[in-house]
Amino acid sequence: MGRAFEFRKNAKLKRWGKMSRVFPKLGRAITVAAKQGGGDPDMNAKLRSAIANAKAGNMPKDNIDRAIKKALGKGPHGVQVVVECATGFHS
Repeated sequence: MGRAFEFRKNAKLKRWGKMSRVFPKLGRAITVAAKQGGGDPDMNAKLRSAIANAKAGNMPKDNIDRAIKKALGKGPHGVQVVVECATGFHS
């Protein structure tokens, strides 16, 4: 395909490899901060710091929002479902 293609491909793979190592760590930091102090960055200094670090690492806003929602326990469309069940199995 040519040398230019190989150069671009290697650059993209290098960047994607770095993102795959960094983004989960940043997401975990956001999730932990939101669980500890709430999902509002104005009231939670730790969350505000974690979001700033994520933005510095070029993490997409969608990923940041998803990490906060995950920490707050909100499922799809803001619905949380808890299912409790018991089995009727007796020996």
